[in-house]
Amino acid sequence: MKRKNHYKFTRKKRSKRGMLASALAAASIFALFYMVMLSFRQNGNGSVYLGSAGIFALAVAFFSFIQAVKSVREEDTFRGIPVASVLLSILATGCWIAVYTVGFVI
Repeated sequence: MKRKNHYKFTRKKRSKRGMLASALAAASIFALFYMVMLSFRQNGNGSVYLGSAGIFALAVAFFSFIQAVKSVREEDTFRGIPVASVLLSILATGCWIAVYTVGFVI
C-alpha cells in the first residue's frame, strides 16, 4: 500500500519578534556567565564597568521578555519560537535579578 504525504499549506510565518527576543535573552545569559567568570577571576572585586554592563544586560533581558510576550500575541505565526523565547527571557531575567538580590543581601 502506497503511503500518501500529507502536506498542510498555511500562511503562518515565523515570528521575527520571537527570534529577536530569543537572541537577546541568549546574549544576556551569555553575558551573565562571562561576567560571573570575570568577577571570580578578580576575587569579587569587579570594576564599575563590570557592574554597569551587568545592569545593561539586565535591561536587555527585561526588554527581551517584553518582546517575547508581544510575539506570543501575534496572529498567524508559529508558536514554537515565541514560547521558547518567553521561557528563555524569563530564565535570563530571573538569573539577573537573583544575582543582584544576592549581591545586595551579602
